[in-house]
Amino acid sequence: MFSTPHKGIRNFLPQLSMLAGSCDYTDPEEVKMLKVRLEETLELLEEHAQAENEIILSALEEKAPGSGTHDQEDHHKLHQMQDKLRAGLNHLASPGIRPEEAMRLGNELYQDISLLHAAHLEHMVEEETVTQSLLWQYFTDGELLQLQGRIIGSMNPELLLKWWKYILPAQNPTERLKLLTNIQASTPADFFEQVLAVAKKNLSASAFEKLAAGLALVGVD
Repeated sequence: MFSTPHKGIRNFLPQLSMLAGSCDYTDPEEVKMLKVRLEETLELLEEHAQAENEIILSALEEKAPGSGTHDQEDHHKLHQMQDKLRAGLNHLASPGIRPEEAMRLGNELYQDISLLHAAHLEHMVEEETVTQSLLWQYFTDGELLQLQGRIIGSMNPELLLKWWKYILPAQNPTERLKLLTNIQASTPADFFEQVLAVAKKNLSASAFEKLAAGLALVGVD
């Protein structure tokens, strides 16, 4: 229930950290690029937490009241940290900010991103161990697949493509092939072509060739 999106999160958070660490905060264009990346990151994190709260943890609470409280509290704390990042970067992007102030605030932002990264890593491991064990205890495999389907169905195609951009490179070949096989079997052909385009753009040439061979795709450009 957690490993697929969590691999994506473990991919994009370090990228955000690296971009924040190398940013020239006195350059409005570089700050703008960082802002775009941060907004995409926060969009994915907020959607992920909302889906877990409203679908996974809500279902778990019905089976075992109180069992989802810790994760929900974690989500609230993470959301507060994410709001702080957004406010900080909006301040940095405001016109007329002095260079020395921009550098100071940029360093604070970089540290806050590191704290958020660390908090998400700890939170994800707990979900993958404690929460996942509870899900196996209280739900059948069929019920878990239904919950998974509800999560995917709650997202629009544009958001799904953003997720695949980060998830696919972070997966091993077996996971990647299984995911693409399921997408191919359950979505319209034009959407599957968009997913393939995302895979080709974000995977190494050898990784994409292996994926295409597994999917038995001939003549993929």
